[in-house]
Amino acid sequence: MLPQPIDPAVLIRDVNESNEAVEDQCLRARQAADTAIRSAQAAEKAAIVAQKAVVAHQTIQAERPRRHSPIPRQVSFAMLTVALDGVACYFAAQALDGSQDATLVWTGLFLAVLAGGDLALDFYRDRNQRTWRALAILTGAFIALLGILRFWFLATIGTGGLVPAIAGAVLFTAATAGFLSLGYRALRAAETPQAWRARRQARRARQTAWHLRAIADSNAKERDRLIDAYLGHVRRVVFKTCSVEQQLAMETAVREHLSGRCSLDEAALRPSVPPACVFRRRSSPGHLGLPAHSVGPTTGAAYSLSPRLRHLCTSHHH
Repeated sequence: MLPQPIDPAVLIRDVNESNEAVEDQCLRARQAADTAIRSAQAAEKAAIVAQKAVVAHQTIQAERPRRHSPIPRQVSFAMLTVALDGVACYFAAQALDGSQDATLVWTGLFLAVLAGGDLALDFYRDRNQRTWRALAILTGAFIALLGILRFWFLATIGTGGLVPAIAGAVLFTAATAGFLSLGYRALRAAETPQAWRARRQARRARQTAWHLRAIADSNAKERDRLIDAYLGHVRRVVFKTCSVEQQLAMETAVREHLSGRCSLDEAALRPSVPPACVFRRRSSPGHLGLPAHSVGPTTGAAYSLSPRLRHLCTSHHH
């Protein structure tokens, strides 16, 4: 006939009866285990949300596989290429024979038109081909107009004739067109606004999942630390009465109980003393199902097994 399995709840009750500090440590271990379980569940949910956000971003990105560069970086590069046209636009603005302030205003207006042309060309490229062609023609005409203004300015102030003026105007116009083309290419390589928003959401979800996982790991370490400390008391109780195999089995069972991996046997944890003795104890509403009834000394008491646990250990030993 096989011996009865040893209930770890009985052992936990006997260990808790030995000392109030041991009982408090057990309660703190149970609270840490509950906290670790909740944080682990939160981390798992956050990981699921992060995975869904990543899949959503990949799905949106798959619609435009060539547009994968971050929008802020590409827009900044496009604006830089427009800013490099500032000198050429300034020369064109000087041909209007205005004051210095008026020249700067015209320069800013020319740069704004070039930047708007870049953005409009990128916006309508995949939406309306007819509008895009019209914008491309208008942008080219505007660049040519800037070239004419530069030629006018260089021919007015120059003393070398028309050839240097034409060469300078052509050079500045080619530079303007080249920088504008680079800015347009940068915008075409940028991800779509939908992909950008999905990527940001996925990144925030991953960061949240990493943060919650770090908290869960920290709570798990705290739980294991308290359980390991409590198991030291359990070992002293079962050291002289149980075999090595029983000690290892009971340590595993107690660890599972304290860590919340299996439910406690509430019936085995009920008080075995009269209710009057229970009422004389200090109230502990946070015992979490692991009460310890002090029917003996609470400090300096030697560890002892209850008759039931001693009988179970003896039956296992035989």
